[in-house]
Amino acid sequence: QKGLNIKIGALVSLWIKVLNAMINTEQKLKERVKELTCLYEVTSIIVNSGYDELSTALQAIAYCLKRGWQFPEKAEVALSIGTYNVQTKGFNGAMCSISCDVIVFNRVEGSISVGYPASSYSLKDFLPEEKTLLKNVCLAVGNYMERKQIHDTEEETKRQMERNDRLHIMGEITAGIADELNTPL
Repeated sequence: QKGLNIKIGALVSLWIKVLNAMINTEQKLKERVKELTCLYEVTSIIVNSGYDELSTALQAIAYCLKRGWQFPEKAEVALSIGTYNVQTKGFNGAMCSISCDVIVFNRVEGSISVGYPASSYSLKDFLPEEKTLLKNVCLAVGNYMERKQIHDTEEETKRQMERNDRLHIMGEITAGIADELNTPL
């Protein structure tokens, strides 16, 4: 009887450890799903946004990034890229935060920061996977900014070429008129 009770106790203890491990694994999987969903949403925002909607796209990315964190109800986000500065409502400089640079054409053009209230959180509360997520979002935003600059440069070049074509045509017309004026009837 006593030996049976010890074996049952050991089995119950083992069963509790297995259940705890399963719960821990499930929580980790839920976090990975949130992070992957966030990255997918950021990519979708970038793909579906026009270059003239940059401020709106960055605002949407900030709120999307906030939802991808372990404690989304406490997380706040700030994006600063060139002349664009976007942040969620509660972000302030005194927060415990992590940041990553946004690189555009091999130059640091800004950063994205995600923070928690410093009174309740520390840097240890940021998961390694969240840091990876932030790096990936910065990379995606940097690529978006590169494409925007390329698009803007192409548009400016197109306008200059059209202007040059008009000036060329006006020059030919003017030369024709001058030739006609110099030719006696």
